[in-house]
Amino acid sequence: MSENKQISRKDFLKGMGYTAASVAVVGSLGGLLTGCSQPAPAANVDTSQAPQHPFPYKKIDPAKAEAAAFKGYKEKGG
Repeated sequence: MSENKQISRKDFLKGMGYTAASVAVVGSLGGLLTGCSQPAPAANVDTSQAPQHPFPYKKIDPAKAEAAAFKGYKEKGG
């Protein structure tokens, strides 16, 4: 014989809270475990061609900047 068990709103919300918290904890475990793994070997990158930071300051002509911005806006469709 089956007996219908009534669940209160309070018990339902409590159970949903536990479920959401469990999903969040289990979902974050993957990120924690990958942080413990060995780092990937670095690729062979030639740093001699990389630009030096900070970039040197260059004065910008406002009229040229305005024209370039307007042209880019019109060509790319805004």
